[in-house]
Amino acid sequence: MEVLHLDGREDWMVTQRDALLAWTGHRLSVSPTMNRSMSIAHWGNTQITGRGLVALAGAGRIYEITLKEGEEFVAHPGNVVAYTMNQNLPLPYRLKASILKLQIPNLGFSKLLPDIKFFRVMQQTDSWNFVKRIAFTLRTAMRRTIWGDRLFLQFRGPTTLLMSTRATRISDILTNKDINEIADAPPGAVTEAIELAKEPKLIPQVTKQIKDVPTGFHYAEVNKVGKVKFEDAPAR
Repeated sequence: MEVLHLDGREDWMVTQRDALLAWTGHRLSVSPTMNRSMSIAHWGNTQITGRGLVALAGAGRIYEITLKEGEEFVAHPGNVVAYTMNQNLPLPYRLKASILKLQIPNLGFSKLLPDIKFFRVMQQTDSWNFVKRIAFTLRTAMRRTIWGDRLFLQFRGPTTLLMSTRATRISDILTNKDINEIADAPPGAVTEAIELAKEPKLIPQVTKQIKDVPTGFHYAEVNKVGKVKFEDAPAR
């Protein structure tokens, strides 16, 4: 939990719906506002002005980040609890890619259904594939429009931010497909994959076979003239 001491010099904007717990002060004004530059899930904000005390809460611990003049900071809306209002309001910032792809084997839709010939035949038709593409396109469009997938906030100093260590919803981090794959995975599958990755790979040792090379004895005979004669020893 974080307690703000407002003295009238700075106004605060609370971006999360459940972050505002309590407030006190005769000259403290709390009014709801709407930020239409963000996605629908992040429209609702609360503007706090005046003098008084405000208690805020977020998912996990709350940290304070202070930006100086000229400094910039990009954060996910699900982790921003509140920020001070100045002449530089936060702007929507969209990254090219911010989806975490888990390396979990895809179980497939066919394994969830009984082994029926009707479903096997339907999955091979063009109509089935067309419906799957339409459903995936609609889900992606709704996620980008309503939940704000890959949509971030860009802050410019001077300003003060309150950031939470965790996002407000797990859907801001994992997609429904990722969650279903994790839930359908058998118990201990992740642990076994980690243990297999840690095991050292055994390199097979190649042993060279030494072939027996036949050997023999040789002798040399020197005569009186000084000539040397080499001969093989008789085999035994």
